[in-house]
Amino acid sequence: MRHEKALVIGEQELGPYEMYFSGALTACGFDSQYVNIHTLYPEAWKKASNYFHRLPRKFDNSLRESYVKKVNDGLTAYYNKERPSYIFIYNDCLISPDTIERIRNNGTKVITLLGDDPCCLIPGKKTFLLTVLASDFVIVPDSGWIKGLSLLGARNIIFSPIGTDASVFHPVQPGDNDLFEYGCDIIFIGTGYYLNAWGIKRAEVLNSLSGLDFRLFGDSQWLEVLEYYPDLKKHFRNRRLSANEVNVACNCAKIYPVTVNSGVVNGVSTRVFDCIASGIFVIAEYKEDFGRLFPNGEVALFRDKKELRDLTEYFLKNENERQEMLTRAREKVLSSYTLDKLLPEVLEKIQSGQL
Repeated sequence: MRHEKALVIGEQELGPYEMYFSGALTACGFDSQYVNIHTLYPEAWKKASNYFHRLPRKFDNSLRESYVKKVNDGLTAYYNKERPSYIFIYNDCLISPDTIERIRNNGTKVITLLGDDPCCLIPGKKTFLLTVLASDFVIVPDSGWIKGLSLLGARNIIFSPIGTDASVFHPVQPGDNDLFEYGCDIIFIGTGYYLNAWGIKRAEVLNSLSGLDFRLFGDSQWLEVLEYYPDLKKHFRNRRLSANEVNVACNCAKIYPVTVNSGVVNGVSTRVFDCIASGIFVIAEYKEDFGRLFPNGEVALFRDKKELRDLTEYFLKNENERQEMLTRAREKVLSSYTLDKLLPEVLEKIQSGQL
């Protein structure tokens, strides 16, 4: 047992993968603490930051600098108090490269956990790539990101699936109220990305399921793009779900279609692992890493929106085949792709430096 201190920095609220990662570190023998970066400074700053972009660039940049400084000052104060041996940062969390350099100079290893491609433009994450390049190690869940990061000289790239936490995502017996709220043949839960290329791509794919027994849960970001998809809009519920609610919802439906944002090159989305662990059949957008992670065809894959519609109708009609594939997929996830199974190998690489 290691008993070394580790600090996991996250930013998500409803589905905090970072918190599950911290729990897996504890299971591996670390004294691990999870901190949501937004708790380290006044709440008003987070609310205000959502509107900075509406101002002229000069004022936007000035206010953003003040916001980022508050985030980094908050982390620095917490770090000086705890002095962990390892800091794991999910994406960038607005941690600046100079803060990482100061922490590294004190002997702490800084590891970035990538959930998004830092080389793909993400509004608001202006220094994301610099954060990654400043880190000691980078954990990459998408093999397609490795070449770009290697080109830029990122240190110590470790490929590892993002995995899941089976204590959060698992079969449950839904109640009558749950079935009323979530019961359907097909369910999708996720953000809408506003009216842009990512949002349109997601809506275009899911629109192929319009007219079926389909429920789409998401936030208000969907509203802009759904004006162009009136058939899909009929299936939309403007409601965000927590991780526990996602698990219950998945146990009330038969099929979950997984389509990913444009920053995913080869990778397998965390939603694939979570849904399979919950016990719902997944039809996922084809990516190359499926062949690496599910080599025996445990997951149904679609390459275009017509194939998604065809596969969905097929597996709704063929329940025995659907259940047999789900059983094999779930066995694979639980044996290989839960965080407690994935982390020991990753930690061994970090501690030994042998990649």
